[in-house]
Amino acid sequence: MKPYSTTCPKCFGGELWKTTDNRLKCKKCRHIFTPRSNPLNISNEILEKIISEFVLEHSIEVILERVNVSKYKLLKTLALLRKLMSNFKKSYGEHTPIERPIIGIMRQDGKFSAQIVQNVTINDLKLSLKKNFIPENLQNYSGVVFKHSLYKLSRVNEKVYHINSLERFWGYLKRKLSAKGGVRKENLPFYLGEYSWRYNQRKLSLKEQEKYLLNLVFQSFKSYNK
Repeated sequence: MKPYSTTCPKCFGGELWKTTDNRLKCKKCRHIFTPRSNPLNISNEILEKIISEFVLEHSIEVILERVNVSKYKLLKTLALLRKLMSNFKKSYGEHTPIERPIIGIMRQDGKFSAQIVQNVTINDLKLSLKKNFIPENLQNYSGVVFKHSLYKLSRVNEKVYHINSLERFWGYLKRKLSAKGGVRKENLPFYLGEYSWRYNQRKLSLKEQEKYLLNLVFQSFKSYNK
C-alpha cells in the first residue's frame, strides 16, 4: 500500500493508504472505503437544506424533522462544516489531548479567531500574567481565556477600541458556549471555530452565509478527490 492524499469520511483522519483493490484505508481508525466525488453521500439539495438550517442554528432534532436525512449523515455533515469553518490544517482527532483548556483569542485584519493554546501550562500562564510579560508562544494572541475569565495581553500603544472589541468577541463566544451546554473537550476546538466564523460573518445575510458555506464544502470535495 502507498500513502494517498485525502481524508477519511469516518474520522476525517488525513493519513490514508491505497489498497491493492484501489480502495483507501485510514491509518487512524482502519476504515476502508471507496473514494467518492461527494464523501457525505447526500444530494446537493439535501446539503443545501442542512446548511440553511445550520446557519439558523437549529438543533439536530429540528433539522431531522425538517430535512429528509439520517442522523448519521447529518452529524457527519455538521462535523465537516465545523471543521471547514475552523480552517484546521490538522484533521479531527489529531489534536493534543485537552485537560484544562486555555483559549487563545487572536485579532487580525479586523477578524477574530479562538483556538486552544498549545504548549502553555497553567503555571506559565499565571506567571506571565503576574509579571505582565507575554511569552513567545503567546505573542500572537490578544487575550487568553481560562476558567471562563478573559485576560487581556497588554501591548504598548494598544488602541482602546481593540480592547473593547476583544471583550465583545469574548462576550459573544461565552454566550454561545453557555447556550450550547456541555461540549466535549475533544470537540471544543471545532465549536470555537464555528462561533468565530459566525461572529466574523455576522454582517452577511443568511443567504450569503449559506452560499459561503456551500462553497467551502464544494471546495473540500475537490480536495477530497485529488
